[in-house]
Parts: sequence; C-alpha cells; structure tokens
Amino acid sequence: MNAPKKSAKQHQTHGDDIVLDAENGEEFVSEEGEMSLTALKQKLKKVRDELAATRKESMEHLTGWQRAKADLANFRRIVEEDKERDGARARAKLVRQLIPSLDAFDAAMADQKWAEVDKGWREGMERVAAQFHKALAAEGLDAYGTAGEMFDPTLHECMSMQPTEDEKADHTIAQVLQKGYRIGSEVVRPAKVVVYQHAS
Repeated sequence: MNAPKKSAKQHQTHGDDIVLDAENGEEFVSEEGEMSLTALKQKLKKVRDELAATRKESMEHLTGWQRAKADLANFRRIVEEDKERDGARARAKLVRQLIPSLDAFDAAMADQKWAEVDKGWREGMERVAAQFHKALAAEGLDAYGTAGEMFDPTLHECMSMQPTEDEKADHTIAQVLQKGYRIGSEVVRPAKVVVYQHAS
C-alpha cells in the first residue's frame, strides 16, 4: 500500500518553485527549481540588509528634517525678537525727544501762577497735556517717581542727600525733582530725586 502523500503548498518566488511542507512548515526547493536553499537564504539576507539600510537612511532623513524644522523655528523666533527690540528702541528714541515737552507742561502746571492764568486757556492746555500723556502711555510710556518710595539706583538718579532723624525713612525718596519714564522694563530716563539719609 502506498504511503499517503504529504500535502504541500507551492509558492512562486522570482520564477523558482518553493514548496512549503505542510507537516513541519519547512521550505525546500522543488526539483524543478533552480535556486538552492543556500542561495535563497543569501537572497533573504540581502533583502533584510537592504531593508535595514533603507530604514537607516529614512531615519537620517527624518532627523535632518526635524533639525531643519527646529532651526527654522529658532530663526523665526530670533527675527521676531529683533523686530520687537527694534520697535522698542524706535519708540524709546521718539519718547526721549518728546519728554522735554512733557516736562514743560508739568513745570507750568506745577507753578503757583498757573491758577492765575485765564481759566478757559488753562483748561484747554490741561486737556492738551492729558492727551499728550495718553498718547505716549498708549505706546507703553510709564511715568514714575514718588516721594516716600525706596531709592532704587536702577530707576532713580540721586541728585542730593537730605539728613533725617527718622531711621525708617533712610534711603527713601524725600523729593522728586524730575519724573522718570520707562517703557516696560527699559528705563528711558531715570527719575531725578533727593534721598533721605539717616543721621547716624
């Protein structure tokens, strides 16, 4: 009696017949095939090596793309920061040119004789001064300097010292001679002040 034939599944690979043994799952080359098992293994190894090389190349391209993307983002950020700094410098330059006019308004309105000026004219000038201040405030200009606050050499310019017996008043501002102005954290002009000094 003849032994039962093994069931086998046949695959076509580049013109060669490769048979898969259904019982043990092993592949072998059919008698009609021209490719030996060793050649097939070598070809499989070559395909795997090519796949690994392709993956490596793809990762290199991906890394390069990510680096270029990060460089572009940094460049745009630097350009934007430079643009903001240039704008702040331009505003500060304009403000420096206008500050003397603000000082003139403040000095005129602080004079005791200001109350003696014609009321209609006085109120008109006060409105002009208020609009002037408002327009510059819209550009970020902030006036500062108040008697009683602590002296800060980064914000104030000490013009003279005034002795005091009050120890708590030491190094506080006794008098503001001229307002200070700043835009954000940048000092456009320091406030000119007289500073209390405790007599020790």
